[in-house]
Amino acid sequence: MEQLGETILPEQPSRSESKPLIRKKFLTTVLVLAAIFFSVFKFWLMPVKILGESMYPTYRNGTRHFLNRMAYWSAQPQRGDVIGMRAPDDDLYIKRIIGLPGDTVAITNATIFVNGAPFRDPLEAPVPRESHPAKLGSDEYWVIGDNRFISVFGPIDRKQILGKIVF
Repeated sequence: MEQLGETILPEQPSRSESKPLIRKKFLTTVLVLAAIFFSVFKFWLMPVKILGESMYPTYRNGTRHFLNRMAYWSAQPQRGDVIGMRAPDDDLYIKRIIGLPGDTVAITNATIFVNGAPFRDPLEAPVPRESHPAKLGSDEYWVIGDNRFISVFGPIDRKQILGKIVF
């Protein structure tokens, strides 16, 4: 503002008055960032560590990944998705979906069959065990580990799926 030819500047806080203001802004920023990180890792991404060899060679023992807990809020699990699932013993397992609701899955002569056709397995891994044809219910998915020689396989309920492995 000008008044009678001279410029009037707004009062500047002294250095001692500005330090608490800077500290307050810094603390507010830190608290906001902490709340964002807490929310992301509590509700969206869950860190998981791969334990064991059942998903080898895709995921190696001891590697860390994230489970996207919101991946299936607006979409359904798809064939080929690698998921985190809660087993009846309450442990967390990582498996690959090969059968969807309504599919019939069987394992014969080391080959996986889905709806009577050989499953196009990107790993091209034989399965050393056999399985009679199983028709999946409306909320069931057939899962298996990528290391077909040691992995457990079979149907699970949709409610056991916690999310999709990412990163």
